[in-house]
This record gives sequence, C-alpha cells and structure tokens, in this order.
Amino acid sequence: MGYEILVTLTRSGLGESHHHGAYCVVEDGRVTRSRGDVGAPVYLRSAAKPFQAVAVIESGAVERFGLTEEELALVAASHSSAPHHVRTALSILAKAGEGPELLRCGGHRPLDSKVYEEYVRQGHRPGRIEDNCSGKHAGMIAAAKALGADPVSYAEPTHPVQRKNLANLALLAGIPGSEIRVGVDGCAVPTFGVGLRDAARAMARYATPDDLPEEKAEAARRTARAMLAHPHMVAGEGRFDTVAMRAGRSRLLVKSGAEGVMIVGVIGARTGIAVKIADGADRALHAVVAALLIEMGLAQEFDLEGARPREVRTREGTPVGKVEVRL
Repeated sequence: MGYEILVTLTRSGLGESHHHGAYCVVEDGRVTRSRGDVGAPVYLRSAAKPFQAVAVIESGAVERFGLTEEELALVAASHSSAPHHVRTALSILAKAGEGPELLRCGGHRPLDSKVYEEYVRQGHRPGRIEDNCSGKHAGMIAAAKALGADPVSYAEPTHPVQRKNLANLALLAGIPGSEIRVGVDGCAVPTFGVGLRDAARAMARYATPDDLPEEKAEAARRTARAMLAHPHMVAGEGRFDTVAMRAGRSRLLVKSGAEGVMIVGVIGARTGIAVKIADGADRALHAVVAALLIEMGLAQEFDLEGARPREVRTREGTPVGKVEVRL
C-alpha cells in the first residue's frame, strides 16, 4: 500500500522515528484532501462500531428490551473497562435475557492503565465482560434475539446480524458489498476492509444521513445522538475519542480502531475523515487526527491538550524534542 511519512519524532534536533500512513477527507461526496493510497483496503476494526450499531436499532432491540441511550452508546464503543462500562454491558445482556458467558469477545487488559491498576489492586482478572468490545457484542446478541435468530452464533459471518452489518456499510460507502473484504476481528466477529476514501464517505453519510432511506437515517441519527450525549461511554476519560468528541462540541463523531485506524464524521456537514497509520501507533494516529481537526477548524488546540503527543520528554518531564505532523 502507498503510505507516506505523516509523523516524525525529533530528539535533540535529530529525526528519531518516522510514522508512515494515509488519510482522506471527503466533503459533499468529493475527496478534498488526502495523502497516500486512499483506495487500498484497510480493516476498519473497531472504527466500524457506529456502523454496526445501526443493525441493533433496525432489529427493534432498543424498543423490545428498553435499551437506554447510554447503553446504545456502549454498543458503538471501545470502552475502558471502567465499572460503569461493565455495569452497562451487563445491563444490555440482562435485558436481552442473557449473561456474559455468551460473549465471544474474549478478554484483555483494560485500555485505561488506571482501571487496570485498580483491577490488580483488587486481585481481579478481567474477563469477557470487561473486554472493550463487550458493549458491541451485547448489542449484537440483543439484535439477534429481537430478530428471532440464534444468539449463540451471532459472531458468524453468515448470521443475520452480520449480514446486516455488511449491507449497511456497503450502503453508507456507496459500494457493492462484494467489494468489501471480510476478515476476523480480534474480538472474533467479522471486520470489514475498505479504502480510506470509502470509509470517509461512509462516515460522512452516517453523520449527515439526509440521502439515506429514512429507517437507516433514523438509526444513524439515534446512534450519533447517543454517542454525542455520552462520549465517556464511547471510550473513557482521558482517551482520545472521548476528548475529541467533547472538543467538537456536539459536532464530531470520533471512533478509533485497532492498528492505527480512526474515522471522524462532522454532524450536518457531509464531511468524513479516515486515517490509517501503517505501523498501528496510537501516538501518530492521535497526532494526525488532531492536526486535521485543528487545521479544518473543527476543534481548538487547547481542547485537545493532553490527548495527543506534541513533545518528546525525558522521564523527568524535560522537553527534548517534538512530534511533527506533515499534512
């Protein structure tokens, strides 16, 4: 894939590390700025969660099980495994009449180091319900039950919920479903591979769904409202997605994915942004997305302070270099 150098870290005047990547900005259906090959397929990983939440609403699960706005936000989240995240995921499952044993997401160390340290202090080993994808999986289980489909096999590519997810992404991106690569995500459900141009177009339509069929448009609007009202559920305190959504003052939908992927949608502006960092480094991903948001007038520098790296420091905190973004 054609990646270009987007981020350079300098230390004492010497370029020490370089991060390659690509990005694409789509406005009103047109690519207005980009670098790198924006047509080559990239797995969206968790950046696709807002799109996957559409099927949960379409299934009727929200009404049938009385899911709250916070619970819907968690369906689109890569959460920090904080207690309120875990309680919310358990609540979704309980309302659907199931327990965490049905989850296929596995388990991992919490993405928030402070949450992890507290688990260590308590002697608690995180499991499936603490997995950052547990909200998405709980939503898929609820959707399966609302559709009258088998909830046990919800993660299989042929399951009705997963077929809906593929069809919805194809509609949003404006491409045939046959052009979308389908892989297996880290949490065991299907993940989708599309070009950054298609990803940015999909997020632009999702954030401003005026030209979608009304049922799809309303599903997108409902999920977007939930994410904007509860950005702490989408990621967690101090994490980039949450900070950037707050910085956008109810205009920005921000969702990251594993291996250096992030997509951003601007509410009411028909604008989408998609970024991929070749080596998967979050420090480069956050720096590039922040630089784009600031340059495009979508966020202020001070609002993103602390959420992205700008300086290279010693362990004592002395600045010795900087993080330079090349847009």
